[in-house]
Amino acid sequence: MFFIFLFIFFILNPYLSFAYEVFSISVPDNYGLTGKEKVFYIGAGEPAFGLIYDLKPPEKVFLLSPNGTFNKLTLLREEFIDKALNTKRIGYKIKIIPKIKGDYYICIESDYTLTRDGILNKFLVKTPFHVGIEKGWDNSCGFDLEIKPYTRPYGFRKNGIFWGQVFYKNKPLENGTVEAERFSPVFLRLEDLPKDSYGEINYPYLKKTVKITKNGFFIMSLEEPGWWVLTVKVKNGKKFYANNIYPVELIHHFWIYVFGYKKEIPIYEYFPIPK
Repeated sequence: MFFIFLFIFFILNPYLSFAYEVFSISVPDNYGLTGKEKVFYIGAGEPAFGLIYDLKPPEKVFLLSPNGTFNKLTLLREEFIDKALNTKRIGYKIKIIPKIKGDYYICIESDYTLTRDGILNKFLVKTPFHVGIEKGWDNSCGFDLEIKPYTRPYGFRKNGIFWGQVFYKNKPLENGTVEAERFSPVFLRLEDLPKDSYGEINYPYLKKTVKITKNGFFIMSLEEPGWWVLTVKVKNGKKFYANNIYPVELIHHFWIYVFGYKKEIPIYEYFPIPK
């Protein structure tokens, strides 16, 4: 019934968005070499369920280099497979050839998206890209809402711990929550979803939540291999949009890759398998 609802909702409401998150990930991981091309895929979906949606072109996509400089990236249109409705979804890819060693960030600022609840969402997405040496992983994309890592944001093994701090308009966020979920490598059908002792979908199992301290600090565990997204949201005033005024919500995604043993490396069925 859940996926039937999704189908009806999108057919009847083509200009409204279901709740989704913006991903910016690479396969098989987020490591690279100088002079060698690396591809990152950008799209929309519900990571924990393996659902893929269409994504409007982001407003800004740029690369933050280890020395703190910014470079605009070119979006190339890509199609991802939506296993829920057996159709293709609009997404994008970027190609990066790093020139120097160090830690890069892919920084993405989305266009505004109006949800079915009458809220304007703006996504601020950050993904680390490690090339050779440890340098620059504490750099900032300069977003109004952003997670600052205090744990190096790559090289995690399963059951790793991430420590971060949330900043909103250059000040530590005083209250709020951070949600974490793993990007499922396959589409999870209703019968595949984890159930609780009453037979209901066990949403807390799929999406964990921690509260931040009064200084914006939080700690999160990452138990399984693959891509994880840490999400924090804040209300950000109101904006005139499509002949009306709507409340605005900033949504920040920080993507982290977790390594497992060789036999545990996830193969994502939505994206091309790298050669």
